[in-house]
Amino acid sequence: MTTKIRILAVDDEPIIGQSIAYNLEAPHRKISVATNGREALKVASEEKFDLIITDLAMPEGGGLQLVRELRQRKYDGKIVVLSGNLSQENHGVYEELKIDEVVEKPCIMEELREIVTDLEKDFELTPTE
Repeated sequence: MTTKIRILAVDDEPIIGQSIAYNLEAPHRKISVATNGREALKVASEEKFDLIITDLAMPEGGGLQLVRELRQRKYDGKIVVLSGNLSQENHGVYEELKIDEVVEKPCIMEELREIVTDLEKDFELTPTE
């Protein structure tokens, strides 16, 4: 048995969250879905995630608010932000918050799979019993 990489996909459109989970599905991954930042914080306080993929614009706790709160809580995992508004100002905020990747929406799932696969190289999958 192998330790799985735990991923949390956060998007206020359930079909997008489920699509991310479906497209990233792999034997070495465990993927959970949340529909807003507030729900994501609750789930992340109950389970440790290696990677969080979040939409930027969401009601009830947007992506930047989520990332700020995660960083205040000392979350040191990887973060990918999905954004339809990639302004220069936003890039500065993303850098401050040490976001690993920013993907412009609408994104192609193939691009997201490649990014996640690349980020996974930093995780060690160790055998467990």
